[in-house]
Amino acid sequence: MNVIQNTMDTKDTTKNQEAVSIINDLLELTRSILQECDKDPDLNDLAIKYLLNQKVLLEKLKETLS
Repeated sequence: MNVIQNTMDTKDTTKNQEAVSIINDLLELTRSILQECDKDPDLNDLAIKYLLNQKVLLEKLKETLS
């Protein structure tokens, strides 16, 4: 029974590590986009690109946690 529990714990830990990695990627992307938008507030195309990239990362996170 302990072997099964340890295997499940390892899978959960791996999923959590992958989720944290995706969240860190999302935060880094957010930071870089906001820095660029601070330089030029008229960067609507950049904001749209950010939102699309954010959607992809969030979908990846959802798959990871499922």
